[in-house]
Amino acid sequence: MKKKSVFDTSYLTRTGLYVLTAVLAFGVLVYAAYHVIGRFSPGLELVDAVPTSVSKTVSAYAYIMRDETPVYATDIFGGSVAPAVRDGSHVSLYGKIADVYANSSPDTETRLTELDEQIALLDKNQSENRSVQSASGLDADIYNDLFTIRSHCEDGNYADALALRTELLVGIKKRAVLTGEITDYASQIAMLEGEKASLRSGLGANLGSVYSASSGYFFSDSDGYSAIFSSDKIDSMTFEDFLRMTETDPEPGTGLCVGTIVSDYKWYIACLMDKADASGLAEQYSCDVMFRYSGMLLEMDVYRIISETPGDRSVVVLECGKMPVKFDYTRMQPVDIVTATYTGYELPSSAVRVVGGFQGVYVKNEVTIEFRRIHILYENDGKVICSGKPDSMKYEMNFDGTYKLDENGQRIAVADINDEIYPWIAQNDIVVVSGTELYTGKTINE
Repeated sequence: MKKKSVFDTSYLTRTGLYVLTAVLAFGVLVYAAYHVIGRFSPGLELVDAVPTSVSKTVSAYAYIMRDETPVYATDIFGGSVAPAVRDGSHVSLYGKIADVYANSSPDTETRLTELDEQIALLDKNQSENRSVQSASGLDADIYNDLFTIRSHCEDGNYADALALRTELLVGIKKRAVLTGEITDYASQIAMLEGEKASLRSGLGANLGSVYSASSGYFFSDSDGYSAIFSSDKIDSMTFEDFLRMTETDPEPGTGLCVGTIVSDYKWYIACLMDKADASGLAEQYSCDVMFRYSGMLLEMDVYRIISETPGDRSVVVLECGKMPVKFDYTRMQPVDIVTATYTGYELPSSAVRVVGGFQGVYVKNEVTIEFRRIHILYENDGKVICSGKPDSMKYEMNFDGTYKLDENGQRIAVADINDEIYPWIAQNDIVVVSGTELYTGKTINE
């Protein structure tokens, strides 16, 4: 008699088929879900195309060039100089600019300069309408000055911190007058004048007074480079001339220099930079320059660009037609020059793709993905500034760079079939920064 099998093979076969069928069904479900999710939920990173402006800056060292003449005390070779006018003040011909005293004391000279600045500010504030002033506003100014002084000290910029001392003290006095702690400005000015007289008496005998031989603007500093970096050299200066000027030692004086008279309110800076950077200024009338020592942004005119031939460097000469108050005229100083400003849509470089030979981006158009062409204006640090179709591509151009006009004086549009196939980006388009399997017409989920 044949022994019966312990296992029901028929049952095992049926069970195996069930399991295999379930596994296959689950696999089909996963496969379908993968493609459905990829089609309807692509996990897109989006950004709006909104206009913005970005400036390209070039850092350089500026050499200040002015029409200036050092002023010396006749037959006096030592002592303390006490300026009779403030820095930047206009002096007339034969106007008194300084007194010279027998005893040399740099600290006393510095304090006299501070007193002159405080008196000038108090004189100015004395004529202001106090009804528009408020204690809270003055408190804010005082706090800002204190905060800035503290920041300068923490950064080691002690000269900048000291430069704000006068402004801070005057602010405190203005608040005291406004709140009634001090009755008027006149008493404060008289007190400062008394301190000036006391300090000057301590300097000993007055060795003489110095008067201006020409009208102009007085500055108490003189560095020996007045003739070397004279502005009258600018029109004829070559690239090699400029390099020689920067390597020339300052000229020694013939006596005690009390300051400098600047004859013209126009002054210039000359900056050495790469030709590629200078080219951005070639077609500009003016540009913005940040002077780091003064913390001031000034608009300056592009006066000359002198190229190295042969070579890859240029000297850019910029002109300024005003003398800012409390400006640092140190001969050589670092500046940041805005060589170009671009206005367009700022997008990540990763969003840019090439389709049909055209640069562009994918945008979300309701529930589908569409391609839009872009015109890249500037690219830096993983970002691009781009625009839609530029005017030079919208309209027919003449050889001289002007637009062709029809009989009615209107620009003639360029017929371009690609504009229909590959439209251009427009403001407020929703740009796809990243995503998988992107193509025109792909459906996405809202």
